[in-house]
Amino acid sequence: MTARDHGSGHRPRLPVAAAEDEAPLPWQGGPVIVFDTETTGAASGDRVVSLGAVRLDAGLEPEATLHLAFAPGIPCHWGAFRVHGLSDAFLALHPPFAAHAEEVAAFFGGLAAAAHNMPFDRRMLGGEFDRLGRPLPWGAAHCTLRLWRRAHPGQRAGLAHAAAACGLARETGLHGALEDAWLAAQLLRALHGLPPAPMRLHGFSNSPATVEMDA
Repeated sequence: MTARDHGSGHRPRLPVAAAEDEAPLPWQGGPVIVFDTETTGAASGDRVVSLGAVRLDAGLEPEATLHLAFAPGIPCHWGAFRVHGLSDAFLALHPPFAAHAEEVAAFFGGLAAAAHNMPFDRRMLGGEFDRLGRPLPWGAAHCTLRLWRRAHPGQRAGLAHAAAACGLARETGLHGALEDAWLAAQLLRALHGLPPAPMRLHGFSNSPATVEMDA
């Protein structure tokens, strides 16, 4: 997703179709933060350039969102730029992660967290907290990629393919942290027998007012 504001009316195209004969079990994990990161790359020294997060209550109903962009201090790898479309010049207009670390930690609040490919997102976002000497701000961790593979063996489990199985799709060819966090939240709901919830997409809340929201 590009860094433009999508408003609040984005709704799934189709209802989720049950993929299993067996009824899904209700979610028992309590409130959970479903999040996604976009980064400068995938190497150990790479940095988070945007974070999207959706807070779900104990019934997996959406409560709040967080969408931030960060100046990483290093250039984005060309491959990463092709994925998220956030230019170095655009990102340089934003604060570094350290300026928002307290806000991010407060949003997670020690709750459980989920992501589609949690090992990657945990490494990247966890690395930002580690650089600041801060602990991870979440408790139990859940990976919707692994959960989807377990529930749908033999099916493609990437976020785009799993979302398509639920009648959902990204609005553009670019990945956006908040949109991908919403899609992962929809998968978590689908895995526990719930229909898609309305997706409330919006731009970065920390972009300067004069910045054009299209990277």
